[in-house]
Amino acid sequence: MGDILWEYTPNRSLNPFYQNKRKNLFEVLNFDPAKPCEFPILQKSFYLENYILISLNQGGHFQGTILLGPSISSALADSKILGIINDLHLGAQREQILNYYHTVPVIPRDTLLEICTLVFHMVTQKMISPREIINEINTSLSSDLKFNMEAETAKTRQTSDFHHDPLLEKKLFNIIREGRIEDLKNFGNDFGDKVGVLSKSSFIRSKKNLAITSITLATRSSIEGGVLSEQAFSLSDLFIQRLEEMNKSEEIDQFLVEALLTFTQKVRQAKERRYSKTITTCQNFIHNHLYGKINHEQIANYVKLSPGYLSVLFKKEVGVSVNEYIQQARIDEAKNLLAFTDKPITEIGALLSFTDQSYFTKIFKKMTGVTPRKYRENPHTLETS
Repeated sequence: MGDILWEYTPNRSLNPFYQNKRKNLFEVLNFDPAKPCEFPILQKSFYLENYILISLNQGGHFQGTILLGPSISSALADSKILGIINDLHLGAQREQILNYYHTVPVIPRDTLLEICTLVFHMVTQKMISPREIINEINTSLSSDLKFNMEAETAKTRQTSDFHHDPLLEKKLFNIIREGRIEDLKNFGNDFGDKVGVLSKSSFIRSKKNLAITSITLATRSSIEGGVLSEQAFSLSDLFIQRLEEMNKSEEIDQFLVEALLTFTQKVRQAKERRYSKTITTCQNFIHNHLYGKINHEQIANYVKLSPGYLSVLFKKEVGVSVNEYIQQARIDEAKNLLAFTDKPITEIGALLSFTDQSYFTKIFKKMTGVTPRKYRENPHTLETS
């Protein structure tokens, strides 16, 4: 068992991770070719590919398994693909791997389940529903992944300090949700060391995991407080990316304080500016397209208003024109990139659609009072802008 009797891969490249090494595919799918399955299986590989596995029986005898795939549930950004390449130390195959992922079919999970039921019926003449497949997946988890939660929790309680008071946690995120900057600065480190262990193998990893959890909760709190969702999620991504580069406990602690304060500042700013639903929709559209070409006419079309009427309405509520707001939003995003990433200044300007470096520097200094280079040296993330 394990021989490939027939395959069909028209006009597309094979996965370079296991090209010409089919047993590697079996390993990443946790697939035993000698073992038949009564139900179709939807399996995701370590490389984020989806495969459908269906056993083929003839005359009551197991003949083998049909593998359909690969596909991915949604298009992968190059940054995510490069993350996989870095994890596996395969930089030499960078272009080949990027090309592979760009050619893999994108099939949403719901559609994949429908395909699964259709092919299973064609092969076995049996009718099942997508819900039955999901239930089977949920009940057939490998036994080595299961553990006694009660026993593990009891063991942890015996060997660890108690956790922080949940009322303190609620108080902290209420402060963020309400934009109370001074209260947050005075909050102090009331959690102390009374936190769970989020990694048994590394103290630094445990601290990072705790910080990521806190940033995630702060992100939600800031959105509830009125921060535009895309702005909050973008900040969260930047904070977590920067956090992953840190290797000192004190550095992680200080950075988390800065991140929570930044979210609180954004809530304060949002509460000071309450706009109509139409203007909020325009702002969300702008923040969702900061890295692309956007203009006044596109936004007017999106909210189904004439450009002239939108211009009057936007200036009346926001105090600046649509184009000025776009420019300010891009500068704010540039400030985040300068403070929380190591991207070159020239790349930041180009990403945010500034025509050249000198123009980017000119506009940045006009709006912030300093050049991008000076801002990176002292980003003032703790100050209310």
